[in-house]
Order: sequence, then C-alpha cells, then structure tokens
Amino acid sequence: MRQFRAFIKKEFYHILRDKRTILILLVMPIIQIILFGFAISTEVRNAQIAIFDPSKDVVTSSLKTQLQASPYFSIAEELSDYLQINDIFKKGKINLVIVFSENFAENLFHTGEAAIQIVADGTEPNQASILVTYATNILRQSINNSQFSILKSQFSNLKSQLSIVN
Repeated sequence: MRQFRAFIKKEFYHILRDKRTILILLVMPIIQIILFGFAISTEVRNAQIAIFDPSKDVVTSSLKTQLQASPYFSIAEELSDYLQINDIFKKGKINLVIVFSENFAENLFHTGEAAIQIVADGTEPNQASILVTYATNILRQSINNSQFSILKSQFSNLKSQLSIVN
C-alpha cells in the first residue's frame, strides 16, 4: 500500500509540473461542455412527414392542419396507398408517416374508437422517439380541443377515446 501511495504522489507531481497536461485535464473538458451545450440539441424542427388518409373527412383535415401548423412538422407528401409507406422510408426523405383509419370521423363520433397509426423511421431511434411523442401530443390535444366540442355534443355516446398505435 505504501508503494501505491508513493506511485500516486509521484504521478501527481509530474502532472502538476507540466502545464500542458493541466491544460488538457482541466481546461479542455470545460471548453467542450460549453461548446457542446450550445451545439447539440435534441429538439426536432420541420421534420418531413407523410400522411395516409383514406377517409379524407373534416376531422382528419383539421388534424392535418394542426400538424402542419406546428413548428415540428412539415407535411411533405400525402400517400394514396398504404403500400407506399415502405417505399417512402426507403427514399430517406420522410421521418414519420401518420395513418388515419378509414371512416375516421364516423368512428370517432359514433363509437369513440378512431385509430391513428404513427410509423417512424427508426434509423435514428432518439429522433424517432421524439417525433412520435410530438405527434402523439399534437393529435391528442387536437382531438380533445374545443373545435370538436360542437360535433361531440351531437353524439351522446362519444367515449372521447383515441387509439394511437406506435
């Protein structure tokens, strides 16, 4: 144990004697923390999304408008077939695809069970997770928003439940 203490003491003397080593040990991490604190951001802006909407009703149009109005998403393409989803991810231009169920508004107001599927490009898992969370929150807030309260009041059996599949 005495030899180990002597070794550590000797190494500290060598480190403290050399100015460049002190610079590397103390100043470089501080500079990196400052630079990376400003340069690295996990916030996503203007992510390119595609939408597959077989129902094309008033509610899905409103939801698309809400997504487009957010600073996080930009609707790049509207798909006409479900099979296009795989192809569009292969091109690498789309980060997220939102799929509305058929007869979305009718299902939402009559049974309260309208489905939205969110498909994310998993090549960057952190970004995909953030995008799915953003889209889920925007869609939930939009569905529960007061703009649908007039339509909701017309249907007494509305459960106000939205099923979002990730």
